Amino acid sequence: MSFLHEAIGRLEKVLTDSGCEDGVVALRVNYDAEVCQYPKGVCMEGHFGGQSGQFITSEPVRANTRISFMFGAPLEDQKQRGAASVIINAISAFLCLTRKLHPCTPECYAPCLAELSREVAGKRVYLVGPMPVLERAFKGQVVDSPDEADLLLVAGDGMTTDAGVACIDDCRGKKRIIFLGPSTAGVSGLINLEHWCPYGR
Repeated sequence: MSFLHEAIGRLEKVLTDSGCEDGVVALRVNYDAEVCQYPKGVCMEGHFGGQSGQFITSEPVRANTRISFMFGAPLEDQKQRGAASVIINAISAFLCLTRKLHPCTPECYAPCLAELSREVAGKRVYLVGPMPVLERAFKGQVVDSPDEADLLLVAGDGMTTDAGVACIDDCRGKKRIIFLGPSTAGVSGLINLEHWCPYGR
């Protein structure tokens, strides 16, 4: 069972007999949304009960879907995993399961990066998912494989590609893994993964 299936299982238990499990989440793409500086991609938003969550991805989905579509689903490709992730974020916002499901504003980009730089100073870093800002900022620290790394940073599509899911599942409990930004907030909150978003809203 992947970390994503674990989070979905936890959410299913939270929603049992609430009536919410039969609710419909609207998945849209918002090209004008403010987004976290770290992941690469477009902003897919999930809307439910007047609340929203976002997930930055190169494989967005546009659909109206029941929350229960995730329960027991194999989630065999990146699009399905991305849809599940944004649904988790939208429901987490609706149920107040986690607070930071929207990104900081651009004036916070520099202090956020500075604080993250201090957090990983002197460590070898493996990036799970495309993160151009961190590839540049941590150029001397980024390594080519998780085996070489002291810690892993995960953002956006790093949670949903085959390689990313396999890497996270293999390294959990063995390496420090930090999940970055609003895209990862719902999953992180449900299964107590380390989450970094100091200026998120």
